[in-house]
Formats: sequence, structure tokens, C-alpha cells
Amino acid sequence: MLDFKAPVLDDLPYIRKICENYGTMGCDFNTANIYIWRNKYNIKICIYNGFLMLAYFRGGKPWGYAFPIGQGDPTTAIAEIFNDARQRSIEANFVMLTAAQKQKLVEITGYKFSFKELLGDEDYIYRNFDLSTLPGKRFHAKRNHISKFNREYPDWSFVMINKSNKRDALLVAEKWYINKKLNPYCEEEYKAIDETLKNYETLKMHGGILYVENTPVAMTMGSEINQTTFDVIFEKALVEYEGVYAKINNEFVKTLVGFEFINREEDMGIESLRQAKLSYHPIVILKRYSGVKNAKA
Repeated sequence: MLDFKAPVLDDLPYIRKICENYGTMGCDFNTANIYIWRNKYNIKICIYNGFLMLAYFRGGKPWGYAFPIGQGDPTTAIAEIFNDARQRSIEANFVMLTAAQKQKLVEITGYKFSFKELLGDEDYIYRNFDLSTLPGKRFHAKRNHISKFNREYPDWSFVMINKSNKRDALLVAEKWYINKKLNPYCEEEYKAIDETLKNYETLKMHGGILYVENTPVAMTMGSEINQTTFDVIFEKALVEYEGVYAKINNEFVKTLVGFEFINREEDMGIESLRQAKLSYHPIVILKRYSGVKNAKA
């Protein structure tokens, strides 16, 4: 049986090395995400023969296994997942598979699977150039939003998150939840933002805060998935400041020098969020699938 455990901060350097070398653009194998969301999704990890095994637990057992990632042939690692499931008397339900992983799973095992697209879990991935420069007619509306923000709030500033202003980033999140008539201290995402800020340097986060007349009105932060792709994990803004989301998105991406792609994560099945993500014209919508071996396979 695989020795799954909850990730701790000391695990992150080794996890990061595996994830960065694997080359995925998916946010589920962003090292920071694995740690940040370990409690909400009950994520547990296991290192097996140099492969990172990740599983989502419920009731003390995995309800979903991720595709094992690492260098080399994953055949043995996949076989070990089936062994683990068999020993726990559960099905080996694979989740968050990309299309390429789905195909690889069939090729390696020779089994027939029942696959299901996980709507709402697809990642929206963009060119850095597009988000930072907003070129051409496609981005005309975005440029207008930013121009209006600049006219309405000429005393704006954008500052990178540092030890002295972390509280301002958290304050934006608090106000965002309060505006939604939610208690921030009861929300898992707010707790994740708070913990992320407390471990900002260890998690290798990169983020910024947008101010209007020294009042924080938006915050964003994320971390790299690998050398080419940056993942925006959190973005909160106070919508009473018109154009604020377009503004912080643009200002932040300008700081991501060296990254060719920006992953702005999933739409969670929320139609308004889906439309907002599509409005920035992603070059890739990274679809995800679950898969379970057919009973007769």
C-alpha cells in the first residue's frame, strides 16, 4: 500500500523539482497549490521511485488518484496505484487527467476506461504577450477599461507584495468577502490566502497590490509552475472601482518577465467567470477528465 501523507513545507523543494522538470502547464501540479489546498481537498502525496503520486482522500481512503508525474516511464507507478486501490478495496479512479495523460493511461495499461470530462476544472492558459500588451481589436474593450480606470483614479499605484504590506493584501480579500455578504473568516479560500501570505517566501509566491490614493483596492498572487508558465492563484478586487480587474491583471502580468504563458486556472463551472476568462482569449483551454477502468476490462 502506498504511504500517502499530507504535504508539509519541508516537502516543497523536492515536489517543486519533480513538477518543474515534468513540464506540465496545469495548475494542479503547481507546487504551491498542492500545499495551499491540502486541507480543502484533503490532498495527500507519496513519492514512489522518483514519481510524485497525488491523491484526494475522503473517509480515510483516496476517492481520486492523479496521474503520477516524474521523469522516465510511469508504467510501474501506475501499476502501483492499481495495487494501492486493490489493497484498500476501492476502485482506482483517476482524476484531473489531461487528454495526453488519458491517452497514456490507456496505452500503458491496455485497459478500457470510462472517461468523463470534468466541466469547470479546465485551466485557461494565455500568452504573456497578449495579457501584458493587450494588442489589436480583440482587446479593445480591455484597453478601454484600463483607460477609464486611469482617468477616474489618477492617483493609483501598483506595488509588489512584501513583508511590510501583506496585511493590505489580506484586507482586500476581507473586503471582497464582506461585499459578497460572506464572513471571510469562515471561508476556506480566505484561510488559504491568509496562510499563503504567512508562508509567502517559503512558497515562492509573487504578487502585487493595486492602490488608489493609498487605499488597497485589489490584490493578486501566484507562483511558477515551471520556467515557461506562471500560475495566477489568487485575484481579488473591489468592483466599486470600475475597471479594477482589468487594471490589476495587466499591471501584474507586466512583472512576469521571462514567463511565456500565464495560467489563470479554472472557471469552477460559473458562467460569468467562464465568460470573463474567455474574454482574454486563451490560447489553450486545458481540459480535464476522470477515468475508471471498465469492470470487464
